[in-house]
Amino acid sequence: MKIASSLRRRSLRAGAWSGGGHITGQVLRLAGNLVLTRLLMPEAFGLMAVIAALQLTLNLVFDVGSGQVIVQSKRGHEKAFLNTAWTLQIIRGLVIWVFSMVMAAGVAIGQAHHVFKEGSVYDDARLPWLIVATTFAMVLIGFGSVNGKLAERNLNLRKVATIDFGAQLFSTLAMIVAAYLTRSVWALVLGSIVAAGFRCVLSHIFLDGPRAKLMLEKEAFDELIRKGKWVMMSSIISLVALAGDRLLLSGLFDSTTLGLYSIAFGLAGMAQAALSTLLAQVMLPTFSEIVRDRPEQLPSVYRKFQQLTDLCIGSLAGFIFLASDVIIEVMYDPRYQGAAHIFALLAIGSIGARFLVAEQIYIAMGRTELLPMANFPRVVVLLVGLPLGHELAGLNGALWAIVASSFVHWPIAIWFRSKNGLNSLRNDMYLPIALAAGLGLGWVVNHLWTIIVR
Repeated sequence: MKIASSLRRRSLRAGAWSGGGHITGQVLRLAGNLVLTRLLMPEAFGLMAVIAALQLTLNLVFDVGSGQVIVQSKRGHEKAFLNTAWTLQIIRGLVIWVFSMVMAAGVAIGQAHHVFKEGSVYDDARLPWLIVATTFAMVLIGFGSVNGKLAERNLNLRKVATIDFGAQLFSTLAMIVAAYLTRSVWALVLGSIVAAGFRCVLSHIFLDGPRAKLMLEKEAFDELIRKGKWVMMSSIISLVALAGDRLLLSGLFDSTTLGLYSIAFGLAGMAQAALSTLLAQVMLPTFSEIVRDRPEQLPSVYRKFQQLTDLCIGSLAGFIFLASDVIIEVMYDPRYQGAAHIFALLAIGSIGARFLVAEQIYIAMGRTELLPMANFPRVVVLLVGLPLGHELAGLNGALWAIVASSFVHWPIAIWFRSKNGLNSLRNDMYLPIALAAGLGLGWVVNHLWTIIVR
């Protein structure tokens, strides 16, 4: 009982630091974004959207899953294990940058031979140089200390959250100053490099744990590769699910349209980003400890986390769906109003993230082979549905394909819950109740805005 109480306290404390740090960071990011949209044209965000998608692609292709393994493994706290993981992380960062330069060269060659649709994002002459410069941040991230994952394993996130907020603050200030002076997309590149460098340096100075040292211990290496291979396979498959929308849209629409999508995607993804942070920093360590020490408590702990997730996701999705026009009108100038409709549809897709909670249990139980099985249907729907949707109904058709891709992994999660005694019809009622409440609040806000302003 004392052990369970201790875990509950540590989980709550970690959740407070993780959630609080993420919320303050997102508020800062949003404030900076509002300033930057007044200093830069939408095309700047369109260019950075495709670069972010390419960076995410490389990040996922070379994801060896070492962070999750540190949290889940019984050896995750040992010095040799951590040093081996850090060495692999450095190699990974360097490999990603090399591949980014190859991709940039490929884009430049394609431009020279007029391979890309004229006026599309891929046809912009600035793109190759922006790719090389932005992805250098992955090298800096690779040299960052893995003690952050050790802190997640121990549910001790105070210093991690502080470093993340500091990086967000300095990168935002750097972008605003550079954008004011240059009015150039390069201001956004500077921000990503500043954030990565800040995290890298402070992670070695302030985080508790063994001092980093280059090492490749065979036993640790074998475990990291063995357990991480399914995460890597899942990441390779899910790169289309996570970045395919922007990669495909970049070849179909101009940078302005992609910029509007990027704005809407960033706003709609705020809740999912917060959930992803809690999943990685709080839920996965908690589930892993439960599975290792007290597996009989897993159903009750899962249901509590799922209830909280459903309440947050459902209420936000309903509110955004009906209040998207008001939100965009209040936050942005008229050039960005076209993002409102995109924002509303993406809010529907955000509901699909509810079963990311169950996917953390896949990892905690060592069932990482289920991750690629869950991600593969998303890839199929995007690759087939997005171009087909665009052909049939233009931007709206493409958007509905993106929304549909967010739900196709549900059958795997429902099957897994049923097999492991995690299903609960009563528990699942939290989502529709929260969704109804969000829709009601969105209707009220939209109605009041219409009366007061319009």
